[in-house]
Amino acid sequence: MRRPLLLMAGILALAAGLRFYHLASAPPGLFHDEAMNGNNSLENLETGHFSVFYPENGGREGLYVNSATLFVHFLGNTSVALRLPAAIFGVLTVWGVYLLGRELFSPPIGLLASFFTATSFWHLVFSRLGLRAIAAPLFLTFGLWLLLVGLRRAREGRPAIGIMLAAGAVYGLGFHTYIAYRATPVLVGAILLHGFAHRRACLAFLAATTAVCAPLALYFLQHPDAFVARSWQVSAAQSPNPAREVILNTWRTARMFFRQGDLNWRHNVAYRAEIFWPVAILFAIGVLAAVARARNRRFPYILALGWMVLGAIPPVLSNDVVPHALRSLLLIPPAFLLAAVGADVAYNFLSAHLPRAVLAPLAAGLLLALAYEPYHTYFDLWAPDARVAAAMNSEEAQVAREINALPRRAPKVVAVSSAGVLTIQYLTRSYTRKQQEDANIRYVDADACEAPAGTAVFCLE
Repeated sequence: MRRPLLLMAGILALAAGLRFYHLASAPPGLFHDEAMNGNNSLENLETGHFSVFYPENGGREGLYVNSATLFVHFLGNTSVALRLPAAIFGVLTVWGVYLLGRELFSPPIGLLASFFTATSFWHLVFSRLGLRAIAAPLFLTFGLWLLLVGLRRAREGRPAIGIMLAAGAVYGLGFHTYIAYRATPVLVGAILLHGFAHRRACLAFLAATTAVCAPLALYFLQHPDAFVARSWQVSAAQSPNPAREVILNTWRTARMFFRQGDLNWRHNVAYRAEIFWPVAILFAIGVLAAVARARNRRFPYILALGWMVLGAIPPVLSNDVVPHALRSLLLIPPAFLLAAVGADVAYNFLSAHLPRAVLAPLAAGLLLALAYEPYHTYFDLWAPDARVAAAMNSEEAQVAREINALPRRAPKVVAVSSAGVLTIQYLTRSYTRKQQEDANIRYVDADACEAPAGTAVFCLE
């Protein structure tokens, strides 16, 4: 029992090191979607009012903004204040994947799945961006783990109501994270049906979920457009041939694991497969093993495969650029659980054909290579690339630094018409009217780049 805990502690330390190292400077700049979360945090601190949903910038569920507000309060309007919640959520997800893998399969598979998550470049990128989507896999993973533990305890005749209430609360919080989470009730509903012989426990879960979701549901009842606006904006139904688009998106999403991933430099080394090739091979083996075992109605494998299908729905049904690494984040836990299953299958096969003196060094070498690869790809290749800086509003971040170098009371005019203005507003603490007055900053359109003598002018196209 002690050995898995020590190994898990080492994996968490590795995950934390990758996610917190140089968080203030990598990635460079501050993307305007991150900055909008920060601007809402600044507004929260000014007004003392927090919301369950923030309608600006396409609309965002409020949990991430409200979490970031705490860090902005203590650390100021910095990029690291916005990204710390993501890094924390990312590390906790690594832990949650271990717990879920242990509950579904075994401690070794849980450890392998958590290690693959910790060393995933895909997961690492979004654990270092101040965007809300990274919280969705965290709450789903912990919610499912608690739900499965609660149902197991109920089957064993042990008290389960308390843990089922916790499971429902944690799962319900996920609806406050990211729009793609709305695909998950089918998965959770299947688990509840599987265990509905324990009705009191299941009803406790549903009651807690409902209570936690109620404030957001009430907001959507009062603002029904906010519920559907973003979904409709990126829906495949908007394309000229929706059926063809869905079929192509299915292929693109499946292909992203092995060959061609997200082309957006903000999300990926453009076109790089979302899973590093040795792990992708193990993932493919795991999928094949899970399909074979699911045919015998083995629930853990059915759950993992079903999660893959449901997690793919948001990107598959969109008309945005696909593959889309951010919109596919719910696929990370089941993908690495299946990769761990594949690793277990591969190891058992090789152990029957290779002596331990050969197999053990090979396995250790692979694990060391997998631990080093995300560091090298992220910090040596991706973060310093000029295309990443361009995708992260680095020019606007530099303008903000120049503004901050001036006296706070010196008059300043900023002429910019792009969304990058959000980056400048956050980093100069000048989002609300009051903040602009305090900072002595006036924002104008890019074509009005002029000001009285003695005023600092900053013009961006």
